[in-house]
Amino acid sequence: MKLLFRVLGYLGQFKLLLILSIILNTLFSILSAVTIIVIQPVLQALFEPETMQKTNAIASNDSFSGQAKNWFFTHVMSIVQGASHSETLFKLGILIITLFAFKNLAKYLGNNVNTRLGEGVIKSIRDQLFSRMMSQSMEHFNKSKVGDGISLMINSVGVMNGAITPLFFTLFRQPIEIALFLVVLITYSPYLTLIAFSTSIGSILLIKLTTSPIKKYALRMQVAMSQLTHILQEFLSGIRIVKSTSSEKKASEIFHGETNTYVRATIKNQKIVDLVPAINEMLAISSLCAVLFIGGNEVYSGQMKAHELMTFLFALFSIMSPIAQITSTPAMIQRGLVAAHSIFTVIDKSPEVKDGHAICPSLQSNISFNDVTFSYDGNHNVLENISLTIKKGEKIALVGQSGSGKSTMSDLVIRLYDPISGNITIDDAPIQSFTMDSYRSHFGIVSQEAFLFNDTISANIGFGSNADRDAIIEAAKIAHAHSFIMELPNGYDTVIGDRGVLLSGGQRQRLAIARALARRPEILIFDEATSALDAESEKLVQDAIANVLKDRTALIIAHRLSTIIDADKIYVFEKGRIIESGTHKQLLAHGGIYASMCALQSLDA
Repeated sequence: MKLLFRVLGYLGQFKLLLILSIILNTLFSILSAVTIIVIQPVLQALFEPETMQKTNAIASNDSFSGQAKNWFFTHVMSIVQGASHSETLFKLGILIITLFAFKNLAKYLGNNVNTRLGEGVIKSIRDQLFSRMMSQSMEHFNKSKVGDGISLMINSVGVMNGAITPLFFTLFRQPIEIALFLVVLITYSPYLTLIAFSTSIGSILLIKLTTSPIKKYALRMQVAMSQLTHILQEFLSGIRIVKSTSSEKKASEIFHGETNTYVRATIKNQKIVDLVPAINEMLAISSLCAVLFIGGNEVYSGQMKAHELMTFLFALFSIMSPIAQITSTPAMIQRGLVAAHSIFTVIDKSPEVKDGHAICPSLQSNISFNDVTFSYDGNHNVLENISLTIKKGEKIALVGQSGSGKSTMSDLVIRLYDPISGNITIDDAPIQSFTMDSYRSHFGIVSQEAFLFNDTISANIGFGSNADRDAIIEAAKIAHAHSFIMELPNGYDTVIGDRGVLLSGGQRQRLAIARALARRPEILIFDEATSALDAESEKLVQDAIANVLKDRTALIIAHRLSTIIDADKIYVFEKGRIIESGTHKQLLAHGGIYASMCALQSLDA
């Protein structure tokens, strides 16, 4: 119930729509009841016309409910009473048409408002979920699959939508309809009403018994859909591998297996969901037959008039529809709540890397790693007791074998993660004390993987900055990307496809460098940024970077040692530790690991 009320709490953002929904659905419910009650004057006019004039005469002798009923009929008859039976029937027909017209107008407008309300709530939840996901630390994404996030955002929120939108009808319309029809039934015969609802205990027990299995299979469906989305995302992202290894059949078999798992869970869930209305309908029909039998005998014995029994049966039929929707709601709600639980788990999750409060000033002196140790899983340390200082304006390089901890250093300095011990400071102030936005605004980052969006070149270069068109072009020129951009069909407005598939690896990398430069950063981080470039492009970009690095601080993680010969200081990493440090010439003279690496790359002084 707490989860359900939390979802409904989003209604507070749409007060006007909520009020309109309540008004329109209440109006629809009232008109639904009135259209049923009006059946009695029609039946009376057809079969007992002589009794129509006696309504007022007996009103004073009836109970309160009878007085209310006769008061209503008196006013109806004052409107439709004609000089002849034919005229009365004609006026009754016009009244009924008018009532149904207003009823359906209220239903149409109510449905429209309910849809707007439901979609508004779902949009708020989806927007909040996405923002919350974006604010999570990298640990969250390391521990979950990409498909899980996509499934949560699209499928789980969609399931919530399918459960919540009908819930508005159930909460604001059906209870009012049931209450009004119940009043009508009681005014005609409390005894028959009691008989009609004698089977409701069975319906309540049935709902209680099926709630748990429905929840279980709904959870299985959600897990299966998440896995299905993950498999789909992986194979579409890795389509080149699938094609180049002729693994289309294998990929299809894996996907078919996941769809089978989802289908099995869905079928089991639907079996139970369909069981509830089927049994409830049989219980309702049983009570209806009992009412028909007992009420019919009361008509034959003169205890009840025939037109009253017919009106009672019409009202009983009418109350069954909203009751059926009410009884089927728990099954729908259970699936929606399973999805809601997963959604709110992410919304409520606090990021491991906490935002600071102070605004980070420009770098004045240095960035220091002070005895930093870090582990991704809490067991195996990727970095151990790292201490180094990057002075303002210095060009620092990190080298070492794959897995030695070089890239982790760049992740720590821009606070994708926090150390498990030790700290990182900028001008002697812990970087945890600064807001993420103000701190990261000083950095420009070029990673080994040049990720680009399926958008224009201009939008890709400008992503993450407020750079205007002139600044974007300037950054592209510095990165030696301007010339090839201008050769494209639409220049800077060319859409480059998913992950920049329409460009070569070197072109993508130069756009990534331009994107970093467009931020006008004080500190540049290059994580094997030239790894995808050919020798000619690498030389061009290195020359450009050399110009950019004047009066800037740089952290360069390199595999090609030729790119860091001019570094002010080089740190050699091995198994998470610094084992050598110095300039290129100093390390060559030392004859250690760095000198061996240079020899392997045929690189001399």
